[in-house]
Amino acid sequence: MKKILIFGGTSEGRRLLQALTPYPAAVTLCVAGAYGHALLPAESEKLRICVGRLNAEQMVALIRRGNFSCIVDATHPYAAAASVNIKAAASAAQVPYWRLLREKSDTGAGIIVPSLRAAAELIGDLQGAALITTGSKELTVFTKVPGFKKRLYLRVLPAVESIRACLALGFPARHLIAMQGPFSRELNKALLQQFNIRILVTKDSGLAGGFPAKKEAARELGVQLIVLRRPQETGLSYEETVTKILELLGVDT
Repeated sequence: MKKILIFGGTSEGRRLLQALTPYPAAVTLCVAGAYGHALLPAESEKLRICVGRLNAEQMVALIRRGNFSCIVDATHPYAAAASVNIKAAASAAQVPYWRLLREKSDTGAGIIVPSLRAAAELIGDLQGAALITTGSKELTVFTKVPGFKKRLYLRVLPAVESIRACLALGFPARHLIAMQGPFSRELNKALLQQFNIRILVTKDSGLAGGFPAKKEAARELGVQLIVLRRPQETGLSYEETVTKILELLGVDT
């Protein structure tokens, strides 16, 4: 039975895992944290789950120890540093590497910014409350927004570490929305209306991450959409990745 290593607790990673279930493949799936682990099925003879962030050396050691036939990078579209490390580790271990890309979105009338710092500066030039939906890891830049404790609302994962990170930076608990997405257009609209949001900051997380629903909700309510530009990269679609793996397994497609 061939061994496959998948990085990423994303929806694509979980979908790929499910697609491989009927085939003769033993999968090791690496996720960054306990929250991503909680979304996965239980371990079995064909599934091993590794939890925790790995540096480049740890990745190489894992790959060499595991005797994998291929490596699939299904990490988040904005996890550029992780992808660089995974690709380098695969090359060092001389194991085929495939990057699974999430389809990009039409950002419509959104303002595209090169960084979250640029997004924070833009909020400072605009009026009204802003909802930040870019995660809990890079929020420090938003504390530079004048009156951030009153103006900014954060939507983050319902994980203890996410909430602690927000509170540690001084964001009030009443401005935290801890929920697991993706969200429908209706729920996005309800949240924007509930907190009288005039600015929505997001990443282009694609259909899997609920971006189209966010964009439509903002458009209907006249909310200014600010979108963090995606890192440039090349790779395979989900369908192309599945085809590659099945060919490796000797399965007719």
